[in-house]
Amino acid sequence: MQSSSAPYTKAKIAGILAETGRIFASLQATLKGISHPVIVISSAAAKEGKSTFTAGLGIVAARNLKEKVLLIDCHWHAPSLHTFFEISTNFNLEKSLLDDNLREQVIATPYANLDLLPAPSYLEKPEATKNALATIKKLRNDYALTIVDSAAILSANRNMVDPIALAAEADGLALAVLANRTPRQMIKKAQTMLEVSGSRVLGLIINQYCNPLAT
Repeated sequence: MQSSSAPYTKAKIAGILAETGRIFASLQATLKGISHPVIVISSAAAKEGKSTFTAGLGIVAARNLKEKVLLIDCHWHAPSLHTFFEISTNFNLEKSLLDDNLREQVIATPYANLDLLPAPSYLEKPEATKNALATIKKLRNDYALTIVDSAAILSANRNMVDPIALAAEADGLALAVLANRTPRQMIKKAQTMLEVSGSRVLGLIINQYCNPLAT
């Protein structure tokens, strides 16, 4: 699929959805038989187009499943899912978890059957990953599918939500890769880290891929 940046015009969104449809079909077959599955979308490095893919995947999934789908923005250091859907929000996750009103922070997107839990107003702390996992656990059974947008795997910030830990607790992770940009050794390192953690790698999502046979 092709990466895109805001503003997301109707034409750009249409292109994203067209390319995401076949990817969703593959993921759906891989997750067959799993109740209320959770998928994590990550990348080896930053700016690989994973958030754009996450948004597109959510729209396609909600349309195809005709059941409720949830997007969770766990890229708290630099969130962007809310910009795709032109949603603004500001809430304290720790308070929401404590007061058991987390569901009140979930926002309906302009697309049928698709909800979003945006990134909270949150200072990065060592317990960030634990709180993110608790958030997913509380909400996953409310939805036919939960898709989590995470930080890059090789991030240098140790207080960010750990995508490796998220992947280990999820039903699978898809790795976004920006074609002709991400060094192969970085991709291999990220894959190795996922395998060592026991995570299930669902596949690679190639952004800005150009089939040489089509030129």
